[in-house]
Amino acid sequence: MTDPYAEIARFYDAEWDGVETDTAFYGRHGGAGPLLILGCGSGRVVRGLEGVRPVVGLDRSEPMLVAARGRSSSTYVQGDMCAFDVGRFAEIVIPNASFSFLLTRAEQAACLACCRRALLPDGSLWIDVPMPDFARQAESHTAEKPAWQGVIDGVPARRTREVFRWAEAQRLDLIDRYWREDALITTSTLALRLAYPAELEWMLEACGFYVDAMFGDHGAGPIRAGSPRIIVRARL
Repeated sequence: MTDPYAEIARFYDAEWDGVETDTAFYGRHGGAGPLLILGCGSGRVVRGLEGVRPVVGLDRSEPMLVAARGRSSSTYVQGDMCAFDVGRFAEIVIPNASFSFLLTRAEQAACLACCRRALLPDGSLWIDVPMPDFARQAESHTAEKPAWQGVIDGVPARRTREVFRWAEAQRLDLIDRYWREDALITTSTLALRLAYPAELEWMLEACGFYVDAMFGDHGAGPIRAGSPRIIVRARL
């Protein structure tokens, strides 16, 4: 049976290849020296940063990594962001909500402990997660809606999304359906745990970091009501 991630990787690349706002942000505000990208997927962020420094990408999905290796000369490792040991780095980036896929305090703590061990002295850790949408927290369900449309190998393709919210658990369940023309290719369910700015700060402090910068978008704007992101830089 075909692994559904083999198809999702192609959809992901078609949808996100032109997005550069986050990679440009890390290029402006990041440091120097070896860089580790956790939850690298098919390598978009790695490719955006690999020209000026050595970059390693880590992800659990081997089909996504196969897609990444086919488009980049950087090193890609199949692994768990809660249990990795792939060297020492000057900087670690957890981009594009990858940290939100850790649903329990134990998983979050394990990931941060691995990051702490992997960072060189004076190293920095970036975490980029979505800001909770306060206006929709009481909305338990959003019906399936179009989320993206494009073309893959000359064939019209699209993604739809249905959302379930569990406010008491700070959790979103995202039901993504991938289509080519009128054929449903696969369905992917993503569970995300939402976090708040102060929660991220004390979580990092409890794991031996201190937060020295926090932004609300990839333009380095401040955290405020309606900010799309919570982007945190932490140091040892």
